[in-house]
Amino acid sequence: MTITIDDITVKIKLLKSETILAQATIILSDVWKEHGWKVLKSDRLHPKFQEYLWFQAPSYKFMGKYWEIVFIDDNKLYEAVIEKIYDAYCLARSKNPTQNEKEETITEEVSLDDIDL
Repeated sequence: MTITIDDITVKIKLLKSETILAQATIILSDVWKEHGWKVLKSDRLHPKFQEYLWFQAPSYKFMGKYWEIVFIDDNKLYEAVIEKIYDAYCLARSKNPTQNEKEETITEEVSLDDIDL
């Protein structure tokens, strides 16, 4: 069985987190779902997308190291999946541009002289 990028759909959930910007679900041929893909903030510029982002496949931490649960052997398909995640993330972000910003409280001081009594 050969999987192509056309067999893959991506769903994105934007998060309000310091490090995790979004979670992605990869859907293969509308029958197989992989939860746990992440779009993370990075301190390095992504070479292709020119943003400070990093993408992580579903993984678990063991002995201080992250181990991927999902691994795509075909490097071209892996890069196409990352690009599809990035495109879905950009689309979701454009629909809700303040999603990843922390909420800000603005207070304004009012003096009693400003109020008509």
